[in-house]
Amino acid sequence: EFGVGKTTLVKLVYENSEVKKHFMFCAWIVLTQYFKTGDLLKDIVQQLYHVLREPSPEGIDTMSDHELRVEINKFLQQRRYLIVLDDVWNNDAWNTFKHAFPNNKEGSRILLTTRRSEVAKNASIESPDKVYALNPLSSEEAWTLFCRKTFRSNSCPPHLENVSQQILGRCEGLPLALSS
Repeated sequence: EFGVGKTTLVKLVYENSEVKKHFMFCAWIVLTQYFKTGDLLKDIVQQLYHVLREPSPEGIDTMSDHELRVEINKFLQQRRYLIVLDDVWNNDAWNTFKHAFPNNKEGSRILLTTRRSEVAKNASIESPDKVYALNPLSSEEAWTLFCRKTFRSNSCPPHLENVSQQILGRCEGLPLALSS
């Protein structure tokens, strides 16, 4: 579901200093609905080499998608890494990237956000218990968030309660809608 806070939650994990210390290499990739595979693979390579403060491999701009996947896989082979694939729209998108990341038994992790449960299930075939579904906020939680964001308080001015309730109804408990 759109707007329940998947990206926000994963970003908090990704940016946590304890998490960063645990992994040698981290990369964050946003997959829009219409992405260019080669561009995103190059972005991953550049993010990984940036951590080493080294230039990306020569010829990266002319590498095929397959060569880029091999480069990423080779780079990560003996290293513990965290890769975030944010907003994966379909199984094809996941299948495009999954072979770039080695299952190297080094404690590496891939975090994936998606609004489609079938994509999450497909991506976690080896560990189905690692799929977490986020739900919209309850009415009480939504009201509290709305008041804090709108009025910088835990309550709403009495003369604005009716219109606030109407707005809240349209937001359907989605934190992104309530915060915008």
